[in-house]
Amino acid sequence: MSSKHITWLLPAAYLIHLLDEYFSGDSLPDWISAVFNVSLSLDDFIIINSIGFAAVLVIITLFSLDKIDHFFPAALGILFFTNGIIHLIASIFTASLSPGTISGVILYVPLGVLIFRKIFPALTRGQRSLAVVTGIIIQIIVSAVAFNI
Repeated sequence: MSSKHITWLLPAAYLIHLLDEYFSGDSLPDWISAVFNVSLSLDDFIIINSIGFAAVLVIITLFSLDKIDHFFPAALGILFFTNGIIHLIASIFTASLSPGTISGVILYVPLGVLIFRKIFPALTRGQRSLAVVTGIIIQIIVSAVAFNI
């Protein structure tokens, strides 16, 4: 499977993950609000993820058209991998099912590994490090926004 084909798995996985976050037990906004005593509304959740999904589509489209290099989908792979791991850790530490854990573990973690194995070799050592840092920082920013809206 080519790197371009692999990257088109990202938006598909994102949509499945969003459905998991919304329909698994309590929705993710309700779960986060209850467990962490914050106020994440469904509207805010939709806005955050609409922006995220649009960004993923733009990045993957530009990559498919050879307008950007492997760095951007590599960073997305790290972001998705990190998100899947965070759902798992959150479920373990709260002794409850964080909505999104199932798709995070079944889709995001393996997809992140696949991207790491297939796309990272096309990057320089510096780009690899920066992609890892970028993916993690984006996850931190999205989480901070979700917890502080």
